[in-house]
Amino acid sequence: MSLVKWGFIGLIALPAAEILAFLLVAGLIGWFPAVVALVAISAWGIILLRRSGRRDLDRFIEALRTEGLAALHLGSPGAASMLGAVLLVVPGFITGALGGALVLPGLRRWATAALAKIANPMTLERRQRRSDHVIDLEPGEWHHVPDKKSARRRKRERETRVE
Repeated sequence: MSLVKWGFIGLIALPAAEILAFLLVAGLIGWFPAVVALVAISAWGIILLRRSGRRDLDRFIEALRTEGLAALHLGSPGAASMLGAVLLVVPGFITGALGGALVLPGLRRWATAALAKIANPMTLERRQRRSDHVIDLEPGEWHHVPDKKSARRRKRERETRVE
C-alpha cells in the first residue's frame, strides 16, 4: 500500500488507539489521575510551543530557505522539537509519548533515526555510501563534454535513414 493509504488508515485508527490507551491507563492509575495526566501533557506542549515555537519555526524557515525542499525532514533544525510540541498538545497518551520522544534531545536522535528507517526503506548507512560517490558542483564549475561514441552512433543512424 502507498504511504498516503497508510497515513489515512493511521488517522482513522489513532483516535481508537488513543481511547484504548486512555482506558488502559485509567484502569491502572484511576480516572482522575489519567485525566490530570492528559491535561498536564497538553499543558507541557502549549508551554513548549509558546517558549520555543517561534524560535524553532524561524530556524525551520531558514533551513527551508537555504536547503529548499530537502529541509523537510526531522533532522532539520527545529522541525523535530516543533512537531513534538504539537503532538504533546494533541490530547492522548500515544501522541504524548511520540511528542515527548521528539522534544527530549536524547530521545529525539533515536526517534528521528527510527522514523527515517520506517519512512525510507533505504537505510541511513546505504544512503551515506551512495552520497560518498556524488560530487555536487555549482553551475560555473562544470561544462558539458559531448560523448563522441554517441555522436558517431547518431551520425550512423542518420546516414542509414537517408539511404
